[in-house]
Amino acid sequence: MKKRESPRPNWAKLQLTPTGESLGKGNQPGIHRLLQTASILAAIFLVSLYRLQPPVPKPANAPPNQFSAGRAMEVLGRILPDAKPHPTGSQANDAVRDRIIHELASLGYSPEIETAFACDGYGTCATVHNVVARLDGSDESSSLLSAHYDSVPSGPGASDDGTGVAAVVEIARALKALPAPRHSILILIDDGEEAGLLGARAFVDSSPWARNVRAAVNVDARGAAGPSLMFETGTASEWAVRLYTMHAPRPATSSIFYTAYKQLPNNTDFTVFKDVGYQGLNFAYVGDEFPYHAPLDNLMNVNPGSLQHQGDNALSSVVALANADLANPPQSEAVFFDLLEHWTVRWPASWAIKMAVLFDLLLLLQIAWLFWSERVTRKDLWWGIYGWFFIVVATGVSGYTLEILIRLTGAIPVNWVAHPLPIEISFWTLAVALLVISAGYFVQRAGFWGLWCGVWIGWALLSFLIAWLANGISYVFVLPSAIAGLAVLPHTVARRDARALNTAELATILPAIMAWSVGIAPLILLYDGLGIRVLPFSAMIVALLLTPLAPLCGDLRSAALKGVPVSKLLIAVTATAAFVSVIVPPYSAKAPERVNIQYWEDADSGNSQWIVHPASGRLPDAIRIAATFHSIDHGPFPWEHGTAFLSEAPDLKLAAPTFTVLESAQDSGRQQYRTLLRSERGAPEAMVLFPPDADVETVRVNNQPAEPQSGRLSEYFDGWKVYRCVTMPAEGIEMAFTLGPGKAVQLEVVDATYKLPVEGNFLLHARPLTATASQEGDVTVVSRRVQLLP
Repeated sequence: MKKRESPRPNWAKLQLTPTGESLGKGNQPGIHRLLQTASILAAIFLVSLYRLQPPVPKPANAPPNQFSAGRAMEVLGRILPDAKPHPTGSQANDAVRDRIIHELASLGYSPEIETAFACDGYGTCATVHNVVARLDGSDESSSLLSAHYDSVPSGPGASDDGTGVAAVVEIARALKALPAPRHSILILIDDGEEAGLLGARAFVDSSPWARNVRAAVNVDARGAAGPSLMFETGTASEWAVRLYTMHAPRPATSSIFYTAYKQLPNNTDFTVFKDVGYQGLNFAYVGDEFPYHAPLDNLMNVNPGSLQHQGDNALSSVVALANADLANPPQSEAVFFDLLEHWTVRWPASWAIKMAVLFDLLLLLQIAWLFWSERVTRKDLWWGIYGWFFIVVATGVSGYTLEILIRLTGAIPVNWVAHPLPIEISFWTLAVALLVISAGYFVQRAGFWGLWCGVWIGWALLSFLIAWLANGISYVFVLPSAIAGLAVLPHTVARRDARALNTAELATILPAIMAWSVGIAPLILLYDGLGIRVLPFSAMIVALLLTPLAPLCGDLRSAALKGVPVSKLLIAVTATAAFVSVIVPPYSAKAPERVNIQYWEDADSGNSQWIVHPASGRLPDAIRIAATFHSIDHGPFPWEHGTAFLSEAPDLKLAAPTFTVLESAQDSGRQQYRTLLRSERGAPEAMVLFPPDADVETVRVNNQPAEPQSGRLSEYFDGWKVYRCVTMPAEGIEMAFTLGPGKAVQLEVVDATYKLPVEGNFLLHARPLTATASQEGDVTVVSRRVQLLP
């Protein structure tokens, strides 16, 4: 008898053996369809990964009306000729500002310096010097193009935000080669952003040019590489997104970014602009986190492609805004996302819940038809719902467990590690392994259509809840649900034959492709944005996006690849990747741990300490042997958190800051004070800290209202109310405040210099190449206590 040939493609080369092809319980359509689908999903992943890389930078000889990263890099090199940090108030910052003014003047602008003393909403104050220039339009209203030129005390700020400054200067040059805009374009390169958005606050509060601004484009960076993402708009987001996507050559955006960003404690200058009613767009690239706010943020680590993308976005956006109707943009938000940075899909956010209800009803009608036509039983349905819930929750729990196990080995002592690929692979393959194993179990009990119905009941519920609670994320759930409801329509009228098999496959594969397509780009960027702590959540999202394929995965559990069961192969990949993540070093010279060193002198007791703050909570061996350290679980100051290591230090007898009461009086039972805070040793930063139980109100610093740290910042300082100035003048600053009656209050007064005394050089030399300072960096701190009597 002649052997019957299989109608399936020849997968013998892979030695992959599927089971049956019927739609009965325990059997699904052939796994060759699943393999084809997996190939499509892999292709979408690779294309998304490629498109999320920044574009090729344009050379310095690009046409004059275009943005050129080559020209911008030359500007950046002239503005930052060395790798010196330049925090607000420093001489290095003054030099950077002078170079910026020279660059703008050489382009034919008339830049001005606006100086003001400003305080943010968290108790930080400074004298800032903003650079402003103007390109006149035909009417008085203006659009704003902004970046900040100051850096943190520990890093030169080449990417954050030197590239923003260079982009603004290059855009200013390109604007001269373009037709005159309808609205004037105001250029703002502000100071004090790192200290607390102080330059932006000074601009909106005191600049005479600010009153005519209607919309703003802000450029910033949180890292040194990656695509330029449009991650925030004003209240008229639908209007702003439409302008952006109509003109940006490579739009990279998603309302997911905006929704997530609103939940984070991060701010940029655009936050200040939004607070006063400006519309507009906020851009930043997020990738290669290690140079961020550290000495590695230098010219060598700037990514010209990221600068090109940033400049293309900002130039097209500011021109679009400068020629748009800025009078009364419609106040409505949008749901939006880009497709491979070529097309952007958007609709009003108010449609989200309506779309969710409509497509959920369509899905539920199809499920009801399958139930009524006896293709699904009640038992099948319950097993299917339980199967979907189990896959998603089990992946999240397993991912969290895997993270704990890897942390116990010490392999991930910090949130970003030098070699993240193995650990990312382990979490992603964990999700796939659990999907394959679980689906094989549940499809035996629910059948193909029982599991299909359970999966899409879960998706329908999520679609409705997300559209209701966070409509910016809703498209990831609404669109696959719509495809699922439409794709299953042919099956509800098809006979139980080959056409039924084909329609079943389509009802599974098409919505899976849609879910993967719209969810993959934000998923890829999760680690760059939030680090290792988000990987268990990433694994759960991978599993969720792949659950539409669960009805096809039943046979895959028992299939073999060259004699090895696929399920065991996936588990082996997960375990191998996790093992590799354990043995590779978490730090390198290009990806160092953040380790700050302090010299602290307590002026009251005369005791002095070396204090080391490693981000990992572990003291590097080279520093450990340089001095005799002991660890404490809580920082040496009552407002500090986290592990610190202390060692005795020489008493250098540095001059302590002074806090002098100039006037004191009672009013309505409260004590009013006017005081003077000075750094007697000329430190650039000084602060006054009130204990958590101090009833302090109406604080003014140099006659500017100042609010204490609140929310998460208050938690960071353990409830202490902190007021500080990061540009301390020699004469000091005045503070006025009131305290509640009948209680003595003991204040802490502190000043800080952004370097160690020469006696600490041995610790700087001991710090390994795989460690670096960050944020405020290595500092010398002198503190004293002051008691205010009732």
